[in-house]
Amino acid sequence: MNKHEKKIFTYIIVISCILIAMALLGTILSRFNYQDHLDETVITVDDTEITLREFGCYIYEVEAFVQKQALIYDPENPKHWWNTHFSAGMDSQFVCDLAKKAAINTCILEEIYSKKAASEGITLDIAEEKQALEEAKVLYNSMNSEQIRRTGLDEDIIIEIRRKHALASKYSALMEKSLNFAGFSEEPKELLDWDGAYFQEKILPEHMIEMNDKVLDKITLGKITVNYE
Repeated sequence: MNKHEKKIFTYIIVISCILIAMALLGTILSRFNYQDHLDETVITVDDTEITLREFGCYIYEVEAFVQKQALIYDPENPKHWWNTHFSAGMDSQFVCDLAKKAAINTCILEEIYSKKAASEGITLDIAEEKQALEEAKVLYNSMNSEQIRRTGLDEDIIIEIRRKHALASKYSALMEKSLNFAGFSEEPKELLDWDGAYFQEKILPEHMIEMNDKVLDKITLGKITVNYE
């Protein structure tokens, strides 16, 4: 190898090292840190903005539910269940993606139903208010310090979301008895759920939904409040 070839070879090595360093730096800088986005809006329903901190309550509940299934499926490595892929034509998805879809859509549904209830003067009675408060305390006490830190949740936020859940459930129950479901084959309760035909075709189109995909796309359920060790 002559002097000129050595110089070219050295130049190639230096450039390669620089490119590798830049790629590693880019990976580090673009790494998603969940806690850095807690106060960013992730879902907007009409004029109501829902932050990642508030959405964390839905994430926690869905992760807790699916984690129970995961531990039955593989007690040694529950991540196997979260990474299981269900083949169902165009609806084929991984469990982690199905879980995120459920969390997002439950959040949207409860926002819509609770707001509809409030606009029609429907409120929680004393017993319902008490139950929502008790459920919030149970949920908060079920979280360990690391789960609280990761989600940024506190008891006040959870109480507010459990109230919203209770009001949405009450409004849904009233709709089951008052709406005309002619042309639909499923039971009213199923039709009014987030994946129900009536909700999807009649209710959801009446509302403006915006999602912050820059944040939501970076979130993978199954390792936020579970399997994080």
